[in-house]
Amino acid sequence: MLARQGRRAVFGAIAAIFTLSVLALAEVAGWQALHFYIGPIWATLILLRINFVIAGVFGAVAARSSPSNVEREALRVRQQALTAAQNALSFAAVVPFASTLLRLRGRPRGRGRSLFRLLR
Repeated sequence: MLARQGRRAVFGAIAAIFTLSVLALAEVAGWQALHFYIGPIWATLILLRINFVIAGVFGAVAARSSPSNVEREALRVRQQALTAAQNALSFAAVVPFASTLLRLRGRPRGRGRSLFRLLR
């Protein structure tokens, strides 16, 4: 499974590189097309503005993205599971200690009654 995930990651990285190459070439082609109709500085400024608007739209969508109902429900279930595990752990820690105390209580007084004797 780890090898398969590694291959998927490598292929995904290669696909991302080619996607960025396609976007860069589309930018160059757009600049060259605009350059025929207007000057090179104006073509650059127009493409810069278009890229800024696109980045702003995607940035706004990313900033406004809130957790869905499924995410909130998953978080609630996780918190309940952690609370239940903590309660089970604390109960499991108390049971052996309580049984040790009960055994000590039932012994006669004198030698061997100390709780420290059990820790040796």
